[in-house]
Amino acid sequence: MPHEKNAASSVLTTHGWLSHQPSRFQHLVIAKATLRRATANEYVYVTGDPPGGIFGLVAGTLAVSIAPGETGPHLVHLAAPGWWFGEGCFLTGMPRRISLQAVTDCTLVALSLPEMNRLVSEDAEAMRRFAQIAMLNIDLALLAVEDLLRPDASRRIAAVLWRGAGGQSDYRLPVTQAELRQIANTSRKETLGALKRLDELGVIRRSYASIEVLDARRLRRFADGDEPVGTG
Repeated sequence: MPHEKNAASSVLTTHGWLSHQPSRFQHLVIAKATLRRATANEYVYVTGDPPGGIFGLVAGTLAVSIAPGETGPHLVHLAAPGWWFGEGCFLTGMPRRISLQAVTDCTLVALSLPEMNRLVSEDAEAMRRFAQIAMLNIDLALLAVEDLLRPDASRRIAAVLWRGAGGQSDYRLPVTQAELRQIANTSRKETLGALKRLDELGVIRRSYASIEVLDARRLRRFADGDEPVGTG
């Protein structure tokens, strides 16, 4: 277990929310957190579940779904290691608002509500640090909204892949074309064309039920319109 905790710390202190925190706070969070496994297709939690603590994704891919209205659930994001979630319950005391399902076998760390409250009681600044998770997730949601406003389907697909890889190069994203279509709001023809273009540009490599992001920087530039569609 100590070795697994060290491996988790290595990931979470170099990617995502915890990597931006002071080293003392990083150590406290990792020390108080517990390791958790989720097998492929298992739910970490679903919309409406009772309040709970936060989670940090150490390894694997999580599917994020929402159901804010009468329809749903709708797949909206694929999360990469370094992502933290579940802060809403701590901040509001309300039930879970989204559903998280393991796409692959996943390793996570979980910090319970009592432990979060204990850290805040010992250091009021911890409240601000936990709230930063919410701001990072709001920023991610706003970026996704902006990306969905792009009229070119290829750029929407590129943006989905970039977000799913967590902005990392040489990252294999386990995603099907049907899932890409749902997240990017594209047709089958548009999705096939977009993947072909991105493959030809050398920023991704297609394989069965997965996409390897080869060059995250160029992929984001393409999504933002800085590289012409369909040219090398």
